[in-house]
Amino acid sequence: MNSPVIKRAAMLALAIVFCLSSMLLLSCASGGGFFGEEEEQLETYEARRGSIIQTVSASGNIESRYSNNYSLRTSGEVLKVLEEGDSFSRGDVLIELSSQRNQLLVMQAEENIRVSEVSLELARLSYQQALDANHVALQLAKTNTEQAELAAQNAFNSLESANGMASRSIESARIAMESSEEIYDVAKDSLVLTDVQKKQFETNIESAEAAYESAKAQAKSSQVSAEGGYEQSVLNQSTTYWSSLSSTQSAETQIAVTARNIEQAEAQLNLARINYEIIGLDSDAHIIHAPYDGIVMSSVYNAGEYAGPGIPAMEIASSEFVIVSEVNETDIINIEAGQEVDIVLDAYYLEQLKGNILKISPVPTNIGGIISYKVTVDIQPQEKVEMLPGLSASLTVTTSDIEDVLYIPIEAVSEQDGVQSVDVLLEDGSTEKAEVETGIFNYDFIEIKSGLSEGDIVILSGLE
Repeated sequence: MNSPVIKRAAMLALAIVFCLSSMLLLSCASGGGFFGEEEEQLETYEARRGSIIQTVSASGNIESRYSNNYSLRTSGEVLKVLEEGDSFSRGDVLIELSSQRNQLLVMQAEENIRVSEVSLELARLSYQQALDANHVALQLAKTNTEQAELAAQNAFNSLESANGMASRSIESARIAMESSEEIYDVAKDSLVLTDVQKKQFETNIESAEAAYESAKAQAKSSQVSAEGGYEQSVLNQSTTYWSSLSSTQSAETQIAVTARNIEQAEAQLNLARINYEIIGLDSDAHIIHAPYDGIVMSSVYNAGEYAGPGIPAMEIASSEFVIVSEVNETDIINIEAGQEVDIVLDAYYLEQLKGNILKISPVPTNIGGIISYKVTVDIQPQEKVEMLPGLSASLTVTTSDIEDVLYIPIEAVSEQDGVQSVDVLLEDGSTEKAEVETGIFNYDFIEIKSGLSEGDIVILSGLE
C-alpha cells in the first residue's frame, strides 16, 4: 500500500480534483460566466485585488554534498578496510595498510642524517687542521726566510771582511818587501858589505818577496772561499723562499679543499633532512581517515590482500545531502544564493521540506539548445524523511510576493505591436478591447497597473 506507483496515482487524483475545483471557482467568480447559448461559449474572469506570488519551479535529485575517490600513495598488506555500503563517522579508518615499509624508510632516512652529520663534523675538523697547518707553514716560512736572509748577510759581511784582510795582508807584505829592497840599496851604496852581509840582505829580500807572494795567494784563497760562502747563502735564501712559498700555497689549497668539503657535507646533510621530511609527509600514507560522516560507495580491496598505489581503492559519499537541479536561463536571473526553497520529494510527497540555495554555477549547460545552470540546494533535515541519494525532488523558489494588486489570469492578456490589451465584457453583453499596463506575473496571474478596475469582467476564451 506504500509503493511509489500507489503514491503517484494518489497524487494524480488529487491534481485532477484540484483542477476541477479551480474551474468551478473561476466559473462562480465570473458571475456565472455563461449567458444563454452564446454566453456558454465565453470563459470570463472578474478582475480582483490580492497578492501575486512569483515563483521559479524546477526538479532535481538528492546527492551527497561531498564525495571523495581515494587512491593509495604506498603499498603494503591491507590490515583493515571498509566494504561497500558500510557507514562511518568522521575520523574513522577507511583503509589501513601495513606500515613496515614506511618505518624502514624512516630508519634509513634517520641513519642518512646521522652519517651526514658525522661527515660534516669530520670536514670541519679537517678544515681546522688545514688552518692550523697554514699557520705553522706561515711561521716556518717567516723564520726560514729570516734565517736565510741573515745567513746571506753574514756571508756577504765575511766576503767583505776577507777582501779587506786580504788587501791589508798584501799591502803589508808589499811594504815589507819594498822596505827590504830599500834597506839593501841604501846599505849597498853607503857601506862596504861583506859577502855574508850581502847574502843576508838578499835573503831578507827573498823572504819579503816570498811573504808578499804568499800574502797574495792567501788573499786570493780567502776571497774565493768568502765568495763561495756568499753565493751558497744566496742560493740557500732562494731555495728557502720557494720552499716557503710552496708550503704556504699548499696549506692555502688544503684550506680551500676542506672548506669545499664542508659545503658538500652541509648540502648532503640538508638533502638527508629534506628526504626525512618527505618521508614524514607520507608517514600516514598507509592509512586513510574519513573526512566526514558518510557511506562507502565502492571498495576495491579486502583485508589480507596486497595493495599498491595508483589504483582507485575506495569511493565515499557524505551523509550530508543536497539537491542538485538544472534551472532554465529564463528563471536563473530571478534567483540567488541564500533564497529559501520549498521542497517536495516524490517519495515523501505529503511532507513539505525547506531548504536554501547554496550556490548557482556560472557555467551553463546546453542540451538541445536549451540553456540551464546547475543550482545546489541545502536541505533542512526532517525526522520523518530518510535522505537517500538519487531521490527525485520538486523545488519552488518564491522570488516575489506583492500584496494588494489588481490581477487577472495571464491568458487574458494579448500583445500586438508592443501594445498589451484585454477583451472586456460590458454590462449589456457587448465586448470592447482595453489597453492595459501590466506588472509582475507568475504561471497563472498577471498584475494590471492601469486600464482596468476591480470588478471588470475580462474574457479568457470563446470570443470569436
